[in-house]
Amino acid sequence: MSRIVYIDYLRNFANITRCLIHASVPYMVTIAPIWPVDDNGIWFFDFTVFVSHLFVMELFFMISGFIFAINLRKHTIGTIIKNRFNRIVIPFVLGLIIIIPIVLSLFSLSNHIGFTFLDKDILKQSYINGWNKGFDNFFPTAHLWFLYYLIIFYIITLLLKKLIFKIRVNSIFILVFISILISAISMFFMKRWVVDNPLTLVPEIPTLVHYYLFFILGILANNTPLLMNDIKQKSKYLLRGGLFLGLVAIVPQLWFENSELEYYLLIKLAAIFLSCFAIYFLVFGLWGYFIRLKLKDSKVLRYVTDSSYWVYISNTPIVVIIQIILIAYDIPVFLKFMISFFGAFTISMFFYEYCVRYTIVGRILNKSRKRKKKTY
Repeated sequence: MSRIVYIDYLRNFANITRCLIHASVPYMVTIAPIWPVDDNGIWFFDFTVFVSHLFVMELFFMISGFIFAINLRKHTIGTIIKNRFNRIVIPFVLGLIIIIPIVLSLFSLSNHIGFTFLDKDILKQSYINGWNKGFDNFFPTAHLWFLYYLIIFYIITLLLKKLIFKIRVNSIFILVFISILISAISMFFMKRWVVDNPLTLVPEIPTLVHYYLFFILGILANNTPLLMNDIKQKSKYLLRGGLFLGLVAIVPQLWFENSELEYYLLIKLAAIFLSCFAIYFLVFGLWGYFIRLKLKDSKVLRYVTDSSYWVYISNTPIVVIIQIILIAYDIPVFLKFMISFFGAFTISMFFYEYCVRYTIVGRILNKSRKRKKKTY
């Protein structure tokens, strides 16, 4: 498949945004129970994480649907199943066995600040605790939940292919209106007033519906040139509106725990609809904006795009380990954030170049490559 340059840029933008979120979480004022580290934060990171989280995973799923639509037109079902099994199912299963216990062990390691967790007995016990935590919770998927949902979406789409490919919506505003209504209904049954990431191997139906909608939107964007043009033309207004609504959507979140309030239901509906409008405006606005930029291909772009899958898989455990080490140091929060973000990203890229890109792991995640020999 020939590369679509703006899709590469969108994918890298989403991947870097996701890394920024992970580097920011411990430094929020709000405590995130699903994150192993809490290190006394400031409100800046709460705002950053909230607004970024409104669009980043939705954007990933829309990109995935867009690319899957291309594959469905160009390849046989058998070829697609084989390709997706090798690139998605195998990494997910291996990640579940190898990476997730390590991620879960970080909850125990975070009790040992600085480098004290490097003690052999502590590492061993934390690793055992990770496995126990996994079995006690029907095995959490952690950050690999994205792959898990992708597998489900591929299966549903293959079963409903003929029906989905008949859908045509040329107006972005009609599509946004229908989509917001579906997502708002889904969010009404979620545990929070934002779209929470699913935690275990048990699919969460409201979350599944919301994210599958974006997968379908990616297919529609690829199949409907008029819709793509409408997204492009209105991207500037959508992006501005999304940023504004995203910030406003933070306000009702302040009353989330005050369920005894007389107007609690109205506050909940306001939070849900503000979030939904912000989500769709931001995703479509970013999509159209990247098309309008007329971006150019380059070797650097291709390298970063090729590495993005590995960065997605490896970033979480690396960034948390760095954050655990930094707990012991009394330095500004922004500096801790910068060390966490750039340190984890640099380490991921280092491992990609020297341990992944030219190995069997690189072949599974992307394609087979041979390192070029230097000539003198």
